[in-house]
Amino acid sequence: MSYYKRLRNDLAAAAAEGLISPEQADRVWQRAYGGRLFANFRAAHWIGAAAGFFVALGLILVVASNWDKIGDISKMGAFLLLFAGAAEAAVRLDDKPGAAIPLETLWFFMPVLGIGLYAQIFNLSGDPVKPYLAWAVLSAPLALLSRRPLAGYLCSILLFAVLFWGTLGRGNMLALNSLNAGGYLPFLRWGLALLVLGAAVLLYPGRRLGLPLGAAVVWLFLMLVSDTAIKLRSESLLLLAGMSLSALWLTWSDTPDDDKAALPLKTWIGAVYLTTFFWHHKPGSYSGYGASDTVYGAALAWLLLAGALLSALFRPQRLLPRGEAEDVAAKALLAASVLCAFLLFGAGELSSKILAVTANLLLAAFGAANILSGAKNASERHINLGVAVIALTALTRFIDIFGGLLVSGLGFIFTGLAFAALAYFVNKGRKALIESVKK
Repeated sequence: MSYYKRLRNDLAAAAAEGLISPEQADRVWQRAYGGRLFANFRAAHWIGAAAGFFVALGLILVVASNWDKIGDISKMGAFLLLFAGAAEAAVRLDDKPGAAIPLETLWFFMPVLGIGLYAQIFNLSGDPVKPYLAWAVLSAPLALLSRRPLAGYLCSILLFAVLFWGTLGRGNMLALNSLNAGGYLPFLRWGLALLVLGAAVLLYPGRRLGLPLGAAVVWLFLMLVSDTAIKLRSESLLLLAGMSLSALWLTWSDTPDDDKAALPLKTWIGAVYLTTFFWHHKPGSYSGYGASDTVYGAALAWLLLAGALLSALFRPQRLLPRGEAEDVAAKALLAASVLCAFLLFGAGELSSKILAVTANLLLAAFGAANILSGAKNASERHINLGVAVIALTALTRFIDIFGGLLVSGLGFIFTGLAFAALAYFVNKGRKALIESVKK
């Protein structure tokens, strides 16, 4: 059962027991659920959004079929009047969703038509990122003025798409992989990229920071591995920065604690799990084509480490259910997951294997802590999560150790029987724990 379904059931039970009134329960539910994308959309709203999209598409087709018959000034004047009219009507009819949603949809997509029209009239070409940035700028007032979250989501997604495409590309105003430009140009590009990133985060509707912070974390890591002024090429610093970023996302995200689909937690588990494969790591396998770390990249990696450790120490933990013992264990696990990257600084096979063993122990400890906490707090979800993490770790290590046997029919039979036995005992233990919780 999802977080919102449990919340609705709990509110209904509280109202039935007289703890709160039905009106209060409804207001609490609307406040918690209303910020979700499409949460307040009804069938009429979907039809209205489709109407706005088809009107915009129809305008494009009408203009295209009569293109040669319309003068340049008339083209631009007609577009500006239509755009201003759609924006004004959307603002005035904001409290009437049946009319406002089609107008907002029209407002959001009309800049594409206007930019293409302007470029064709004046035969413009060049930077491919500029039109999309202009589109985002023209649509930003819609995201700020609308009482519905759809426009905010669309503008935020557009800005993040422009950020990733522009900064990872070449030959555009956001390109950050050119290190040869002198003067203030690199600083201006980085400033513009950070401005786009900040706008994408601010325009994201609601008060939750989880997903936009995650997109920012992914973007920053891509900047570290790409040819930018903050590039990193040493394996140790890359691992240190990556683990620190996953810890920062987890500690600063505001995903509900009981949300089993919490992406930051899954990302942290995945980062630790990938570290277990350093058992097979060969020092120097990632050399970055002979390049070295940049000064700015190395400094940023150490800053991320400091931020991750301070956040693990002072921020509320999100690894385990709340509790005095759980808080200490979770903070220790989070700090250890970041600090274990120092084992790679030795750059030897032995240190890589110690790192992999440490990562396995961290996953085992995390799984066991979830099982114990779930049994103490009667939480089937945490028991299942702990069992799943331990089973996945054991299964992977089994393949590492006995994978060489999979070269014959008998080897496959032995492996299949071992998997069946593992699945049987894991499921039996999981059911026993859940039954003990229910009693």
